Amino acid sequence: LNLDESIVQGSDWEALKQGVGQVLNGARPGDDTGNVALSAHNDVYGELFKNLDQLEVGDQFTIQTERSVYIYEIREIQVVEPTDVWVMQNTGVPTATLISCYPYRVNTQRIVVFADRIN
Repeated sequence: LNLDESIVQGSDWEALKQGVGQVLNGARPGDDTGNVALSAHNDVYGELFKNLDQLEVGDQFTIQTERSVYIYEIREIQVVEPTDVWVMQNTGVPTATLISCYPYRVNTQRIVVFADRIN
């Protein structure tokens, strides 16, 4: 995606105007368990997650905090309904989930990228 963006707390409309939003589900990148759920718009406010559908299983991305850099590897990509909130649930292992509306400019579904932390 070639993104270098700050992550803001929250995933409501106002938070996503500022960039990538972290769903407030209690998970942090350095936790031993938990699902760091991140969302961003695909067709407004910078279109940050416009190209989520171009990612592939095995691709990697990083999340950098003040203390560490965490590497995640994509294990699955799904298109789901907007009501499928299970995608943000705790997985019992350190994971990250990237979420955006889908398809581009239609936004009737959600594209969800599931990734496992590998470091």
